[in-house]
Amino acid sequence: MASLTAAKVKSLMHLTDGNISDTNMEYVIDQAINELNLEGNLDLPNMGGTAGSKTVSLESREAGAVQRVARVIYYSFYKKLGSGGLSGMTASSPDLASDPTVQQAVKEAARRLVEIDVGYG
Repeated sequence: MASLTAAKVKSLMHLTDGNISDTNMEYVIDQAINELNLEGNLDLPNMGGTAGSKTVSLESREAGAVQRVARVIYYSFYKKLGSGGLSGMTASSPDLASDPTVQQAVKEAARRLVEIDVGYG
C-alpha cells in the first residue's frame, strides 16, 4: 500500500505552497480519484482526515494512476498554463481537459487499473 498526501504529490511535481496549498492539492487529488472512478467504474477511496493533512492509502499502481491524473487536473483545471507572446507571436495552451490525447491518457490509466490479472497455475 502507498500513502498519498498533498505534500508528496506537490514534491513530485516540484510545487510549493506558493503554487498551491496542501488543501487545494487535496481537492486536485480527490478529483483525480473521482475521474479514475468515473472512467474505470472503480471504487477508489477519496482522501480522509483533516483538511491540509489528509491521506489516502492505495495500491502502488492506483497511486501511480492518481498522481498521473492529478498532474493533468492541476495544469488543466486548477492552474491553466495560460498564454504568452514574443515579438508579435502569441502562444496559448488549450484546456487540457478538451485535449483528446489527455482524455485518452486518463482513460488508459483507469483501464489499466481494471484489467484482471490472470494467473496460470
